[in-house]
Amino acid sequence: MKKLVKNKNIIIMILCITIILLSVGFTLISMRLEEKSSINKVFDVEIVNIQEGTAIRGGTELPTGTSEVTDNGKTANFTFNLTTPKDTLTYIITIKNNGNLKAKIDGLAESPNYLEDNNQANAILPVIINHNDIINQELNPGEEIKLTITVEFSSSGQPMPKTVPYAVSILTSCIE
Repeated sequence: MKKLVKNKNIIIMILCITIILLSVGFTLISMRLEEKSSINKVFDVEIVNIQEGTAIRGGTELPTGTSEVTDNGKTANFTFNLTTPKDTLTYIITIKNNGNLKAKIDGLAESPNYLEDNNQANAILPVIINHNDIINQELNPGEEIKLTITVEFSSSGQPMPKTVPYAVSILTSCIE
């Protein structure tokens, strides 16, 4: 009888050790599969191009502007030069999802924020800056979206040279 109990205990120990080894093995396999699946995922949304659109002359001088992409494709910096009422500049910023994950435009960080900060907006009067709303837009891999920025010297203003600095950064997140 003692021999039978001893054999049962040995069999139970072998089964417990087998279960422990199987769970360790499955854990290791799961970790390796997760590493391999995450290696090929790339999240990369950036500004790929800034194109000058229309420039409308309100007086004798054509309004001008400069633009540059900085911060690894996350920020577009501008300097606008307007002098006369009805001077208008348009810039088209192309934002592209270069990764292989779906992305979402969470917001735009503007500096100075002429659209929401009245003190900043009053500092550049009679110049007004507007852009289209791309917030909450989703971008599939390889997809592009256009952000159009319009700078206008108000028709009610008096002619004077105005140089306006402006920067806009894209805030994005990954959608899985």
